[in-house]
Order: sequence, then C-alpha cells, then structure tokens
Amino acid sequence: MDHNYADTVLDLYDIALLLNYERASTEPRFRHAKLREVATTGDFKTVRLLTPAWTEAAAIPRVGFIFDKPLKPTHAEKDEPDLPTNMLPASPSVDLRKLTPTELETHYWQARNHDGCYRTMALLQHFIDLFPEFTRVRVRTVENNAPRSYTTLANERLIVEMKLASPRTLSMSCVLPVNTTCITGGEPTMDHAILGFSAPGSDIDTILDLSSLQFGDVGRGHKGRSLFVLEPVSQYLDRLSKYAEGHNYDQAKISMRINDAPDSEWLKEVAQRTKLRWHNRATDPWCGHCGAPGRGQPLKRCSKCQNAHYCNADHQQAAWTFHKHFCTEPKAKNLHSSKKASF
Repeated sequence: MDHNYADTVLDLYDIALLLNYERASTEPRFRHAKLREVATTGDFKTVRLLTPAWTEAAAIPRVGFIFDKPLKPTHAEKDEPDLPTNMLPASPSVDLRKLTPTELETHYWQARNHDGCYRTMALLQHFIDLFPEFTRVRVRTVENNAPRSYTTLANERLIVEMKLASPRTLSMSCVLPVNTTCITGGEPTMDHAILGFSAPGSDIDTILDLSSLQFGDVGRGHKGRSLFVLEPVSQYLDRLSKYAEGHNYDQAKISMRINDAPDSEWLKEVAQRTKLRWHNRATDPWCGHCGAPGRGQPLKRCSKCQNAHYCNADHQQAAWTFHKHFCTEPKAKNLHSSKKASF
C-alpha cells in the first residue's frame, strides 16, 4: 500500500500506546509465561532463590515474580498475545486470586520492563526509521491541569542517558525452567534512558519514558493511571525523586541515536506491526489505555468525541485523566458537557 507521507503527523501518545502493547505482548523473555508467585518480603513459597541482590535487599521495598514458561506452547497459545488478563495459570494460587486487575497490570508491566529503557529507545528508533525524514510528530501533554500540544520533526527527538543513585525499589523476575533472572534496582547506581522532545525553538521540554513501570506504580503516567510517562520536564524531574534518591539529569549524555539493542530483529518486527496498525487506524482502532486492538470484538467508543476507544469501562476511566483534556465533540454536534464521557 502506498502512503502519502507529506501530510503525516504521528501522534506521540498513540504511538507510545501501540509500541508498548506490541512490545510487551510478545516480549521474548516472558513469551507465554504464566505467573506462579509474587513475593514482597522474605523467601518465595514455591522455590528457593539464593540471588544475593534479592536476599540482601531487605532495607528497601522489593517485589519478586516467579514465572513458568512452557518449553513448547500449545497451538492455541502460539499466536495469542501475552496480556495481564491471561498472565495467570489455569489454577492460580489463593494469593494470586486475590490480586486486583490493577495489581496484575502493574506486575505485568514491571516484569516486562526489566532493562526496558534501552529496548524502548531502540524500538522507537526502528519505528521512526520506517518514515521519511520530514515526518512530523504531535506531542500532547498536560501541564498545570491544562492541555499543551505542539508539532515537531520526529527525527529531532533526543536520547537522554542518566544515572540514578540508590534506586528506591528492587524488582526481580525469574522465569523457569529456563532460569532467566532479571533484576532492576538493588545497586548503588543504575543507568536509565528516556526520550526528549522539544517545541520548535526550545530546549528539551517533554519527556517520554516508555519503561517507567519498571519502578512499579510510581512509574505510572498522568495522575498515576497511564502505563508510560509523557510529561513536561519539570514534572519528570519530580518523578525521578520517586525512582531514586538522586540522579544526574543535568549532566546526562544527549545523543540522536543509540546502538542496537538485544533482540533487534524482534524489535524491528514490533516496529513494523506498529506502523501497520497506525496506517489502519481508521478501520482498526485501539484501546486508549493499553493499546490493545479489538481482536474480534468491537471496542467501546467514547460517547463524547467518538474518536477514542477502550477495552472496557476500567480502561476508559484510567485514560480519562489525560483524554479529558483533548476530548472534543464532533463539529456536527453542538453539544456542551463537562461530564466524563461514557460508552
């Protein structure tokens, strides 16, 4: 299919939704894995782990996950995306059954965002490379409870690499029986990378952090609801104090590109799928909270603007804190309402 890119404007918020969904739902380290156990203090109940980073981290909040990954997925599982809603095994433990949908969602993203910052940098780099150099991107944020929007060139985004001192939390995921262990935090310093965008003629004023949920719920975006962070720099600097005791953002390394990440071929496939979904946006919408497609069932539509779609009422409510600032009724309707849109 031929596309006229002269008028293309990529919406950064929507692209972030799609990239994160396509990445997390096919993440190779956790592909088809089911959550066996969650631990926040002491030992796991179902397995004994001697990982020093976990056993010696009693001084800071921690969360650990044990996953069971099938050596050979069933035919039905093979093409099924991995989601928070299918992360539990067929017969979950009593403790797992007590988890709320929001807790499951956080655990899902926290596990899949181990070492996620550089993967997401490379992923967005692959995605932008699929478009001409002159492609523009629309950046939408909310500052002081007011919407802000500007358009800039997609290839003028900057990669910001910094050090976080004394991360405030530790998370660990162990995938069995392959014995893959991923750890975030627990060391004096850790590397972190984000994307910076600028309004024309200004310095970096907006930050996109696609892997923010590696730090748990403090990494949720707008008003603690979003699955990634897209916000003004001033707000992000405040957020960094929740990630770690210190940071060197002011001395961060700034670059236009980074070297390829592990699993580069998979990331390129994710970028291609995201591009296809963006091109098909008029006929195949996605959830404005998690980025999921309808998958055979129509998504619910925002009754006010008729443009945003959601998996369910919970996702609509989670997205509303951001969407309400950009939700406008179709011009054909001369209606005025300050109430939250419903399905």
